[in-house]
Parts: sequence; C-alpha cells; structure tokens
Amino acid sequence: MMHYNFPLFFRLLYRSFFRSRNTPGRLCPHRWGFLLGTVLFAYPLVEIVHRVAWLLDEVFYRRYRQEAVEAPVFIVAPHRSATTLLFETLARDPQFSALKLWESALAPAVVERKAVWALLTLDRRIGAPLRRLLDMMGRRMASAPQAQALYRAHRPRLTGVEEETMLFLHIAGSYDLLAFFPFVDALAEYADYHRRVPEARRRRDMAYYRSMIQRHHTAHPGRRHLAKVPTLAPAIPDVLSVFPDARFIHLVRHPYEVIPSAMTLWYGHWRMNGCPDHYRREARVIAEVYCLWYRRLHEDLAHLPPQRYIRVHYRALTADLGATVRRIYQQLDLPLSAEMAAYLDEQTPRARAYRPRNAYTLEQWGLRREEIAEMCREVGKMYGFAL
Repeated sequence: MMHYNFPLFFRLLYRSFFRSRNTPGRLCPHRWGFLLGTVLFAYPLVEIVHRVAWLLDEVFYRRYRQEAVEAPVFIVAPHRSATTLLFETLARDPQFSALKLWESALAPAVVERKAVWALLTLDRRIGAPLRRLLDMMGRRMASAPQAQALYRAHRPRLTGVEEETMLFLHIAGSYDLLAFFPFVDALAEYADYHRRVPEARRRRDMAYYRSMIQRHHTAHPGRRHLAKVPTLAPAIPDVLSVFPDARFIHLVRHPYEVIPSAMTLWYGHWRMNGCPDHYRREARVIAEVYCLWYRRLHEDLAHLPPQRYIRVHYRALTADLGATVRRIYQQLDLPLSAEMAAYLDEQTPRARAYRPRNAYTLEQWGLRREEIAEMCREVGKMYGFAL
C-alpha cells in the first residue's frame, strides 16, 4: 500500500530539467513555476499527508480491509469516447458510488474524508466562507489563460465525479503522469501496462488500488462501485485480478474522432503545466497508443460473458441516451429505479440536441488520415470501422 515508483518519478524529473528541449515540457518561466511550486513542493507535502492519513486509517478504520467491493462497474474506452456523458448519467443513480475529484486527489483516506466533511459542516454553520473562497479560486483558475485549452476540452470540478485513475498519481504509477510530464517515451511501459510493467509492480499497484476503493466504500457504504478508467484500458487483466466479478461498459468511437479530441485534452494539460510549443512527435506516439488501447480492450474483454460485458457505440449513446442506458442495465442485470428512468427520459432530448463547441481534426496535430488508417488497420477489422 505504501509503495511508490521512485525510479519513474526521478526519471521524469531528470527529463524535465535536463532533457526537455524541443518537447512539450521545455523549460520556460511557467514550466519552472510548475516544477518548483507544484512538483517539488506541493506534491511531496500532500503525499506525506496522505501517507500519514493512511496509517491513521489502519488505527481508526481498519475494518476497511473487510469491505467487499462486489461486481463493480467500469466504463472503459480511450479518452473522448463519451465516457463523461455516460459516467455522469449513471452516477445520478443512487445504487452507485463514484469518486469525486476532491476525494481521489485530495482525500483518498477515510480519515481525510471525515475531516473534510467535518470542516464543511462547520463552514456551513458560520456562513460558508470556505466554500465561497473555493468557488472564487475555481473561477480564477477557469479564467486563467493557461487553463483555456484544457477547459475547452474538459472542465474538471472538485465536487464532480471524475476518473479515479488519478489515485495512481499518489504512487507515480499511471499513464496519467503524461499530463504533467509530457515525455511519451518515458511512459511507454505504462501505455501497454499489462504486457510491459513488471508483474511484481502490477500486483502492488492493484493491491493499492483495491485498498483505495475499499476505503471509499467504508466512507460510502452500501452502494455498488462505479468508475470510468480510460488509462486502465491496457490493464484489464490486472483489474480483473483484484475485482474478478467486475462488469465492463466498453464505449467505442471512431479513431478519426477520438485521436484529435484526445490530443486536444493532453495538450490542454501541457498548456496548464508549461509552454508546449512542440507536440507533433508526441501526437503521433499518442495516436499509436490509442490504436493499441482499442486492440487491448477488444482482446482482454472478449472472454467475458454477456452479463458482465457490453459494447456501446458512441453514436447510439448520443442519439438515444435513454434507450442505450436501459440496454446497459438490462444486459448487465442492474436494477433500474423509477426515478432513474424518469431522469433518463428527461436527459435524452438534451443529449440528442447537444452539439460540440469545438471541432477537432487530425490535421491540426500534424496527423493524416492515411497514417492513422495504417496504424489502426487491425482496429478497423476488429470494430468494423471504415478507415
């Protein structure tokens, strides 16, 4: 539980300070501020606090180890496949419990959750000055020039449900580190996690992951776990090793749409954390990674029975949210309450009428359809895509 991938973290630091020229992580004043203020000061401090809190959990909430995480539901797909739409829709169902951003990033321990809840209760009683301060800080961050690229693609909210793969940032064990250290070759083994990360490390990573989910359900008892985990696309066998009865919703969208949109998301993170003038080489590598993830999801989920695995196409979900979610519930044998059915009826017209604010193209990232078609040739055959 307490392990940490120091070799990878120090390798990323070395790249940041000594081999970042002509990469999206090149050193500039903003990048220097991020590295010194966030990576070398705030991040270690926060991680020390988490580890103290995890030790306190062993004293005050040791029962978390007996918490059964039965038949959790995972939404899997490469980024930008409508995972957020489906995730936020299902999270409205009271039978599910999903981690909010503040829980996974700032309070992964039960002790920390209880402390935050107590602080918020006190804050409400004295007029909510802390809540107003956090709201003001959120607005200022959203209006910062460095945040615009990210917020156009995806607007994270502290109190909103979010990808729980952020939990792995606490042990430096995730492809999500690419958001902060844009060195694609340094994270290559995590791009194909199950096949390339050593087995001993994968076992420790997954034991840690299970313990974090058990802690979450100690704080939120009595509900089924729900998660979206894009960067665990190459880690399905490892997820099944700790959650053997897990159920999977696999969202599928055309690579010509996913890859440029996902590249916009990564670029948004790099812009928030630096000055990414160079990104063409990284765009090609990320395209290759996403083609790999399509293949891994197809290969690693195919053996599951229908009541534990369903594939959902992006256009079906966005065209008729209600009917598609009802099909998911029926195939995965999930109870659908009258309240959730009413919510689906209300949201379906909105989802159908939604039009993306931004259009993303392969060309804007220096990519061509012909090369993506070549990269994803096997993917086209697996999923029936016209490339």
